[in-house]
Amino acid sequence: EMELEGDLGIDSIKRVEILSAMNDLAPGLPEVDTAVMAKLATLGEVVDYMNEQLGGGANASTAAHTAASETTHLAAEPALGVQTLDLGRYVLEAIEKPAIGMAQNGLFGEGRIAVTDEGSGLAEHVAAALASRGIAAQAVTEIPSKDLRGVIFLGGLREISGDLDATRVNREAFEVARAVAARFAEKQAGAGVFVTVQDTGGAFGTSDFEPARAWLAGCAGLARTVAQEWPGISVKAIDLERAGRSAEQLAAAIADELLSGGPDLDVGLDAAGRRVVLRSREVQVLRGAPVLKNGDVVVASGGARGVTAATMIALAAEAQLRFVLLGRTELEAEPSCCSGIEGDAALKRELLARAHSLGEKPTPAELGRQVSRILASREVRATLAAIEKAGSQARYMALDVTSLESVSAALAQVRADWGHITAIVHGAGVIADKRVEEKLPEHFDRVFDTKVEGLRTLLSATASDPLELLCFFSSVAARCGNVGQADYAMANEVLNKVGVAESRRRGGACLVKSLGWGPWEGGMVSPQLKAHFESMGVPLIPLEAGAMMLVDEVAGSAPEQVELVLGGEPKPEALHPQSEGRSFSVDVVVGRATHPYLADHAIQGTPVVPVALAIEWFTRAAKAFGPELVLARLFDLQVLRGISLKGFVEGREHFVLHCKQLTNGRGATVALELSDQAGGIYYRCTAELVEQLAAWQPPTGDTQDLALEAWGDRAVYDGDLLFHGPEFQMIRNIGGISEHGIVAELSGVQGSDWGSEWSTAPATSDRAGTEPWSTDPLAYDGGLQLALLWCKRVLGGASLPTGIEEIRTWADSPASGPIRCTLTGREAKGQKSVSDLVFHDDSGRVLAEFIGVETHLLPGQGVGVGVGVDVGVDVDESQA
Repeated sequence: EMELEGDLGIDSIKRVEILSAMNDLAPGLPEVDTAVMAKLATLGEVVDYMNEQLGGGANASTAAHTAASETTHLAAEPALGVQTLDLGRYVLEAIEKPAIGMAQNGLFGEGRIAVTDEGSGLAEHVAAALASRGIAAQAVTEIPSKDLRGVIFLGGLREISGDLDATRVNREAFEVARAVAARFAEKQAGAGVFVTVQDTGGAFGTSDFEPARAWLAGCAGLARTVAQEWPGISVKAIDLERAGRSAEQLAAAIADELLSGGPDLDVGLDAAGRRVVLRSREVQVLRGAPVLKNGDVVVASGGARGVTAATMIALAAEAQLRFVLLGRTELEAEPSCCSGIEGDAALKRELLARAHSLGEKPTPAELGRQVSRILASREVRATLAAIEKAGSQARYMALDVTSLESVSAALAQVRADWGHITAIVHGAGVIADKRVEEKLPEHFDRVFDTKVEGLRTLLSATASDPLELLCFFSSVAARCGNVGQADYAMANEVLNKVGVAESRRRGGACLVKSLGWGPWEGGMVSPQLKAHFESMGVPLIPLEAGAMMLVDEVAGSAPEQVELVLGGEPKPEALHPQSEGRSFSVDVVVGRATHPYLADHAIQGTPVVPVALAIEWFTRAAKAFGPELVLARLFDLQVLRGISLKGFVEGREHFVLHCKQLTNGRGATVALELSDQAGGIYYRCTAELVEQLAAWQPPTGDTQDLALEAWGDRAVYDGDLLFHGPEFQMIRNIGGISEHGIVAELSGVQGSDWGSEWSTAPATSDRAGTEPWSTDPLAYDGGLQLALLWCKRVLGGASLPTGIEEIRTWADSPASGPIRCTLTGREAKGQKSVSDLVFHDDSGRVLAEFIGVETHLLPGQGVGVGVGVDVGVDVDESQA
């Protein structure tokens, strides 16, 4: 009945270690929901929960005990092979990326989108801009307790009076997230949105911005964390440069991004209209002229223990420096009975025996705290000794790094003894891992303040010192978010942006580095956690290697590279404990206002989405999934049912495009589905993304093999087989047709109103800021029209396309001028025809290939003579 954390001293990290050890001992135990497990307060509740998972009752307990006993011998065998993984150094870059042209998933549906008031009335304009696009949005001063679908937090756009005022924005953002966390954590996919909006220059600090606003940058760290904690919620962090723009203009920019920006998590929008996303690029360290020299005074918060201590010991060997180590640990003499005793368990046994001899009955938590103080004092003394042994000097000062009075008094004494301060290394930090819904304000304050208020204190206390080095110990959690670490991610993201601002303010006089460390080997990382990280491709940083990485960074390396991640490549999915591969969903909004040309693709008066437009959407989604990769092909495209736009004229219809990673490695294979709001699938295909396209191999055969006959003066668009209106009449002329194929000249999207309307829409339109066409849907639809004409020739009836084996594109954008399309028949038997299409521009360059285009006769249509090989497959009439 004792509380795991309060009475037994078992924190969240220790829980993970215990669960992992139990799984090694008893592989037959069921999988547990870590979110449920985190809420269990006592060991008894854990046992009851496990019994329920096993089926309940004493038999389950006995079975679990037997399984553990029978498999104890397996514990000595490693559960996972250890793989050597290289460590990297990654700089943050903002790269221009047009919007995908699809809406952030979760905006539409039941419930309101609450837009928080930031004090200027902007929230009312944002709500109105969203309402005009068919989204139920409302400006609020308090988060509604019910009927809530999403939240847009605008606090990061507030006018601020200084860094203290800016810092308060982070707490407001956290409280907003906390107010909705219990509801949002349980929502199903696509059930809502959470958006933070800030102004740090419109590029997350990679461009000029007001320095004081660096202190509110934690909003983005919050968004990155809840994106992992709330898998059913679509999350976005927007950095919107205000630059004196009106509320209407800012609201339009926000609405445009939400309606066209798709799945991008971090999006920067500057006043000039530039849209950027963030990427991490690996670069090698190049040491320059050493910044620190003999006699320099280095103040290091948190530098007496842990990984910061290891780096300071390595730095001490580079020059004869003077270290001032600041920490919370009060150095105290340990009980004599502990002398020579090593290890946590042995110390607890000795202290418990001592307490019993004195008639005392300490709780396990009290024993744990006593042992922690003993071990902490030992570690501090060992660090001081190691620095002295390396040839430098060191002193330790126990104080609260967030107290300006205490730090100022301590550093005044240091200046009196050793002279001015030369360098600051801010390594102090604590964690209190809890999901947002469980994290209390006091948890947030302790974690956030140690980093952020500690930094403010150190900068204030050294304002008059000629600093030559500022080095902040940040975390990869700031870049990627991390489950349970919203406060830690936010605090470290503030450190990153303050580092950038300080570097610009101080110019070349001071080297500034904000180092986002990945997980270190040792310390809180048990062998089980190490195996987990390695299985996810996340290398751990050995203490010695990490210490030398710090030495390299402060040796004058690339002063323009301030914000870095050190360790493994920063990938959010790698830090998620239950990651099953990346996935995202976006909403496709279709109506007369967004796609007016679809009025000419109507059957019996109802517009229908053409297959070619679905191919365009799939292509955009695949490219958004792997922007660093190249789309090699779409394959196994299936038309499961057509999309009739019954609400086309009156308003908008919404569809969901799902994108899920199937494989990973040097490229990626991605499953794509287009469905209705209820999950009914219309189209499905798979995308293959690679690092580099292979050289194109021309198809075998040519038009001379097709034995073409002249088309003559017959009508192409007869209103029957080809029902298409003017916007879809892209077949210019047909060069010939036969049982073997067809050749024609087509118009492309570049010569139509589609292109101009899509790419030059005004800033407040439904299609503002969308990406130029990734494919040529007009030419593609023309090619599929040729497949219908050929099917009529060989099978004698009207048909519709039902699938394509493979689609390969060889051009980055649609071609201008006429497009030549060659269709080569492969088979036609029964109710199905199969053909291949090749699209060329007027210079002969291959633009795209459609391999294995299947068409099926519509019900009641006649069957022709048939050519090629009978594969013996008939299609159900309802599918056709």
